[in-house]
Amino acid sequence: MPAARNVPSLWRPSMFAFTWQLSTWLGWSLVVLSVVALSPSTLEAMGAPLAMVAGIIVLSELRPVVMSRVEGNPVSISLAFVFAAMYVWGPAPALGLMAGAVILSELLQRKPVWKLMFNVGQYSISVAAAWLVLVVAGATASPFTPMDGLTIADLPWVVLSWAVYHVVNVGLVAGLAHSDGETWWQSFTDEFWFYTVSGAAVLALSPIIAVVLLTGSNAWILLPLLLLPLLAVQRAAQMSRENERQAMHDPLTGLPNRALLADRIEQALARGTRQHGRVTVLFLDVDLFKVVNDSLGHAAGDRLLVEMATRLGHFLRPGDTLARFGGDEFVIVCDDVPEDEVAGLVDRVTEALSDPFEFEGRAVTVTASIGIAVAGDTTDADTLLRDADAAMYRAKAAGRNQAIVFDQGMHDQAAARLEAEFGLRRALEKGELRVYFQPVIDLHTESTVGFEALVRWKHPVLGLLSPDEFVAVAEETGLIVPLGEWVLHQSLRQTAQWRATIPGSQDLWVAVNLSARQLRAPNLVQMLTEALSEVDMPPSAVRLEITESVVMDEIGPTIAALDSIRSLGISLAVDDFGTGYSSLSYLKSLPVTTIKIDRSFVDGLGGTDPSAPALVDAIISMARALDLEVIAEGVETPAQARTLRQLGARVAQGYLWSRPIEAARVPEWLTQHAPVTTRA
Repeated sequence: MPAARNVPSLWRPSMFAFTWQLSTWLGWSLVVLSVVALSPSTLEAMGAPLAMVAGIIVLSELRPVVMSRVEGNPVSISLAFVFAAMYVWGPAPALGLMAGAVILSELLQRKPVWKLMFNVGQYSISVAAAWLVLVVAGATASPFTPMDGLTIADLPWVVLSWAVYHVVNVGLVAGLAHSDGETWWQSFTDEFWFYTVSGAAVLALSPIIAVVLLTGSNAWILLPLLLLPLLAVQRAAQMSRENERQAMHDPLTGLPNRALLADRIEQALARGTRQHGRVTVLFLDVDLFKVVNDSLGHAAGDRLLVEMATRLGHFLRPGDTLARFGGDEFVIVCDDVPEDEVAGLVDRVTEALSDPFEFEGRAVTVTASIGIAVAGDTTDADTLLRDADAAMYRAKAAGRNQAIVFDQGMHDQAAARLEAEFGLRRALEKGELRVYFQPVIDLHTESTVGFEALVRWKHPVLGLLSPDEFVAVAEETGLIVPLGEWVLHQSLRQTAQWRATIPGSQDLWVAVNLSARQLRAPNLVQMLTEALSEVDMPPSAVRLEITESVVMDEIGPTIAALDSIRSLGISLAVDDFGTGYSSLSYLKSLPVTTIKIDRSFVDGLGGTDPSAPALVDAIISMARALDLEVIAEGVETPAQARTLRQLGARVAQGYLWSRPIEAARVPEWLTQHAPVTTRA
């Protein structure tokens, strides 16, 4: 029997109250009349067979058969014995047995009193309605005049009694629909066929039980044998239920998984449509979870996820869903959350994670980035999850430990990212990418000492695109790895050619940017070795540039990767220095050879910012103390170049000398700005 989820007033006028009052009073009246009718002589007439049936009913309630169904009420075989008793001895013992079975079942399931009262009443009314079919068919019986037998001719009224019982049963339960915002018809049809099939499977046993009871010669002693196939069915159903639960739940936390989550969201959306409520989804991603795994081990990471699931579950309301989406991601689905309570919901999530997690004497504090999406009139489960996921990524990009509500602009941005990803894959396949080279200048001789290789995308529709317009997408999708490898090979090939063919260019070097994903690639050293061997160029002519934020992310693995690169003889530069959060102790431990002063510091040189020269001077002095080369980026005016020379900087690049140029123009540039050879 499907159960109502909420408890409105039992007395305020409503369909719920009317159905509850009618079922409870009328049903219990039938039970009382039946119990009164079961006099000692009546019980004696039914004797041991009745006791056997009652014992089997008690056993069946203690071990109910549960059909293959993740959620829902168990289907007890008691119903078959109740109907058999009705066929053989009439309504009084049947109603008494049914009331006893329901009371025992409700107590075992710890249901509230109002549900116990209602279920006893509505089941009793349903059995009484089935009895009326027997009355119309003229097939009534009593304890003193039992039915004399069942034949194939009795099958129509037997089946009709099942149908009447089922329709009345489901119809009365549907009368409670308004407590959950449904109409009577919606509730009636919601799970009608599930309970039709499961109920019919049980009721089909009732004629067999009745025949055994009517056979005589103590044949009723064989009734327990009927439990053997039923127990086999129960075991099969239990295994099916366990398999279904495993398929629908996360094995680590026991929470619903993606499949069940989608179903829960669809159900919530259906209820929201009926109730005109708002379905809100929170998509949580644990910040820096990989650090926990790397530092404390995967076992500690698993324990953290389990503890998080427990904490988050404590603040949920009845009816809300907490699911593990995968990895370190959780999803919370809430029905009917007013707009002004969303912030409070986020605060409760944050509060649940605020206390440190204890692992073997170590306290670990974690935060979460949260994306929030609110369902619209035409939203489906996939769209709601997609929107919440997009908002979560925006929260992470904004600095983590934040909550952001999805807006349409995020969807448009996500669509643009997807389009850019497809276009970028095409660009790699069809050769639409180009490598441009920006000269790096010796401030004292104005000669070219090297180039920084910068990728451009010659889009067939949008024209030439700068890295700012597609590198972020490449990083997110992983395309940065093949893209970066292609840029490296192209840059080395071109530079080797210039070194070999252009007079005075023997010491020319090239700098290539290295992304976070490339730095973590397991085959990075092998790829660099192969690239160098293909062009016969010394490693000292190659510089790899890594941004300060990449250097400081996961410092241990980063240092190991950089050491491997330096072991090849390749120079390393920290790009955009001064914009991140590296400390002197970390910088000293890094195997870098160069720092590049970010253009934000250079912009203030030449009189526009009185504090800028002091800051740049401090960076240059620090680099000199650590024996590091300095390159100033973004030099655009002669005044900036002059100040850099005065502060002791030796090398710079910027629009003052040249924008990034195509490879075909580099020979002409080098002819006009010949490098100064440092070889003996």
